[in-house]
Amino acid sequence: MKVVAFLLLVLCRRQTQRSFKLLSSQLLDCAGKRLTTVDGRTEADLRRATSDLYYALFHRVCEALVQPIGLLPESTAFVETYRTLYRIPDHAFVAQRCKEVRSHSFSEAIASFGQQIVVMRTKREDADYDPMKRFAISVVNNDLSTVASVIKGFGKTDPVEQARFAYFVSLKGRKLKE
Repeated sequence: MKVVAFLLLVLCRRQTQRSFKLLSSQLLDCAGKRLTTVDGRTEADLRRATSDLYYALFHRVCEALVQPIGLLPESTAFVETYRTLYRIPDHAFVAQRCKEVRSHSFSEAIASFGQQIVVMRTKREDADYDPMKRFAISVVNNDLSTVASVIKGFGKTDPVEQARFAYFVSLKGRKLKE
């Protein structure tokens, strides 16, 4: 375990250049656009914005999970590793583990991010699966503000803590045989 922590530390400290906008940021922007369109805005727009906000949080976890390996080298091995890591998180498991974050040694910014995943997952499920649920523009606008704030706070934390959180909420541990 110490070797894994050391490798995480070394890899997270490696400088990477991002010449593209992260999917989490694009989803946040998409939700904002859905909410700023006044003419013709529908209940479906509010539902999609709610879903976009959840997926912005979820993809930020996936991005933190792959962050230690750097970005966009041209090797096939890198691309396969990136794709494999990015696809590991399971929505239900992430939400379950996010409920446990406050009882572990994570910063307040990370704990708030985890709590918001739980909140937005429930709202996203309502948006996608409850046809009787109604969404108020004021509530969805507040959700947009909150999600943007927790993603920004998450981004300001140490990359090692971001990766540690991503691994904590994404990877299912194996029990050792005695």
